[in-house]
Amino acid sequence: MRSYLKDKLKHLKYRKAVPLLTIAAVIFAAVCFIGKGHPALAAVCALLITGGISEFYLKRETEKLDRLNERLMQEREIRQEFFSNASHELKTPITSIRGYAELLENDMIPDEQMKKDVIRRIRSEADRMTELIRDILAVSKLEAHDVRPELMEINMTELIADRLAAFEPRAREAKVSLCNYAMNHVHVYADYGQMEEIVSNLVSNAIRYNRKLGKVWVNAYNENGSMVLKVRDTGIGLEDAEKEKIFNRFYRVDKGRSRELGGTGLGLSIVKHIVNYYGGSIEVLSKPGSGSEFIVRIPEKGAGHDPK
Repeated sequence: MRSYLKDKLKHLKYRKAVPLLTIAAVIFAAVCFIGKGHPALAAVCALLITGGISEFYLKRETEKLDRLNERLMQEREIRQEFFSNASHELKTPITSIRGYAELLENDMIPDEQMKKDVIRRIRSEADRMTELIRDILAVSKLEAHDVRPELMEINMTELIADRLAAFEPRAREAKVSLCNYAMNHVHVYADYGQMEEIVSNLVSNAIRYNRKLGKVWVNAYNENGSMVLKVRDTGIGLEDAEKEKIFNRFYRVDKGRSRELGGTGLGLSIVKHIVNYYGGSIEVLSKPGSGSEFIVRIPEKGAGHDPK
């Protein structure tokens, strides 16, 4: 996007100058021809008319350039904030790994069981870094429209059942019950990996921010030309002011709990980017202490633009 805006700013005025000069030349010639008995008057009229058109035209193009420049500046600020946040998020696991490695290197952990625990922590932090880097790359590609989805007919009923089975151990550990209501054949023409990403991120958050002995309900159906996916939980819920912020990169509702339970803070941002790619929508229904419900709608026929 940034490169596109720069090219637009660089070449717009030059591309527009040619038709503008052509119009001016035609007007000047026409007025001179009509008023050939009074060449001086004809020239003045031609210049006035051309000047008026030029002023209007240039004002319009200047406004376009201003808007493009504003978008470029916003894009630059967003990127700077993104890399700053990414660096901050990566710094935490790197610091932990370095600290644990120094303890092992200096033989400061004599107990074998403690060594195994430290190694386990190093591996956990490395996995966290891997997940974070993967999500950072995913967001970057989605924002740059650098994705080449493989569109196919997807049975969302089977996909949801598969994802819930994969999350069952984590849900059991968190003492959360998973309930699948997607019983009918639900279909959508999309990329399997992207639909899997949507379901996984929503279910993962529903487990992470739930309460003990809580529940997660997942449902999907086809309605009015769209595939509708609903993920509801009995978790901590959201304030109204947080319902839009949760889709921002690295935003966490409960920072302390998020760091304790894992997560990169990029999951919902990825979900929204994927939903937007297909021209769909995502809605959040939530109240503090009463859980949340995420409703995703994606056109059954897939993306609204050429994936190539």
